[in-house]
Amino acid sequence: MGYDLSFGSKINAAAFVVHNGILNENGQPIEFKYHKFLYQPYIDKSPKLIVRKAGQVGYSTLAIIRSFHLANFYRANVIYTLPSKSIVKDFVTPKVDPLIANNPALKAMVGDVDSMGLKKVGDRFVYFRSSWDEASSIAISADILISDELDRSNQKAIRTYRTRLDASKMTRPDLGWEWKFSNPTTPGYGVDEEWNESDQKHWFIKCSRCNYQQTLEWPDSISLELEAYICRKCNRVLDEEDRRRGQWVKKFFGRNISGYWISQLMVPWHPAKKIIEDSKGDQSVFYNFTLGLPYQPKDSSVTRDLVTKNISLIGNPMVNNAMGVDVGKVKHYVIGNEYGIFRIGKTESWEDIEFLRNQYNAYCVIDAMPNPDEPAKLAKKYFGKVFIHYYAKDKKQLGIIRWGEGDDRGVVQSDRTKMIDNVVSNMSVGLTKFNLTEEVLEEFIQHWGFMYRVVVRNDKGMEEPSWLHPEGKPDHYCHAQLYFEIALQKTLSYGGVVLPTPMKSEQVTLSGGLTPTVDFKDVFADNKKKAQSWKGI
Repeated sequence: MGYDLSFGSKINAAAFVVHNGILNENGQPIEFKYHKFLYQPYIDKSPKLIVRKAGQVGYSTLAIIRSFHLANFYRANVIYTLPSKSIVKDFVTPKVDPLIANNPALKAMVGDVDSMGLKKVGDRFVYFRSSWDEASSIAISADILISDELDRSNQKAIRTYRTRLDASKMTRPDLGWEWKFSNPTTPGYGVDEEWNESDQKHWFIKCSRCNYQQTLEWPDSISLELEAYICRKCNRVLDEEDRRRGQWVKKFFGRNISGYWISQLMVPWHPAKKIIEDSKGDQSVFYNFTLGLPYQPKDSSVTRDLVTKNISLIGNPMVNNAMGVDVGKVKHYVIGNEYGIFRIGKTESWEDIEFLRNQYNAYCVIDAMPNPDEPAKLAKKYFGKVFIHYYAKDKKQLGIIRWGEGDDRGVVQSDRTKMIDNVVSNMSVGLTKFNLTEEVLEEFIQHWGFMYRVVVRNDKGMEEPSWLHPEGKPDHYCHAQLYFEIALQKTLSYGGVVLPTPMKSEQVTLSGGLTPTVDFKDVFADNKKKAQSWKGI
């Protein structure tokens, strides 16, 4: 089968793939017998498209092929964003470049500009950019923005890249597109937030025994005993053909965002045994990367109830005190001791911070960033009582908190994720008390409410936990409490390190935090009449 670029816009991206026998980056043919769930996304021409997806379902390959197809046949400039600069390199070199090398049809599109960050396709360009390199967007004008791994990207930069579509000279009304896709993280954030605004297409399959139309759900669609997919109505085993032959059905009509939810349960080559094994691991990884669902276990966030249940309005002797300060134009502080936190507040004045430290004779830990000069002055003036703090990963398992020695005796480091885990765990089991009313704690509670724990991929492609907060939402009191907890170790005469306390979220049951899949039993019949006709390939 030879490649043919002469019929341009007469052919959609799926037909282009089939007609030219396109191979993926590993040299394997891209086909739609076992990828039927990708056929409609391949041909979807919605200007706004959102895909909440599991990992390893072939969507990044789809996005690359579509970006080249649109640049060549629709003469569209495309911006393709990835979470970081290192990921751009790790994405283009092993994924994009082999796709070009393996396929004469794609190679024929690429012109004399073929670098890691820029490919000339026809007489247009595909820009591969880091979402953390916001400055690089200034000189770019584009017609289509594709945001890969949205939840792990710099949301402010994505909005900036979106403005580069405003300069589009394209006259076609169906261009100026914005596509976003990602493994989800937490409910209501990133890809899940936009998915909730979409038409929410679900993949429906039909049991060949009882003809029941259904979506595949965890755990109801899998038999743990048989290690097999089963019909949710008759409980008989679903064969591979049942799962392969499905169709996309909208939940909502009249919405201008085309949305897809892709789970590994609908992917024919993922056996039930693999899903079951995944379910035994970290639940954030299982929900985000296997089920393609957001996940928020109860113990991965700090709720109002978690704070208020620890309010204890008993008298505090206010001795052996500790103080934590988060630095910025406004400095937030938390003061307390082993009996509880008895004072919180904020000020723009370093004189106020020094006065409070002296008033309570507190061991004090102050954030060094973004300007370490003033904290360093206080650490020098009150040597052994005031410390400046830096976050640093505990790569060698030396402990969450590491006090400096010798010339660094005024410095303390902590592992950010492990420290937050420890603080949240202490609140969960009642080890941290608040000698303050709920009214006084209101802003403190709000700051913690924005924080959530997720699993992300680091620069080496490894999955690791991290605490995030939505862009533009404050978290200052959270860090001030962390620094207070570090200073408290000095008052308790602990050693140089603090070992981690296991997070209760590691014992959360499989049902905890699940965002349930919609059951379309009463919707499907009506949708089937309204939905665009879908035919098997």
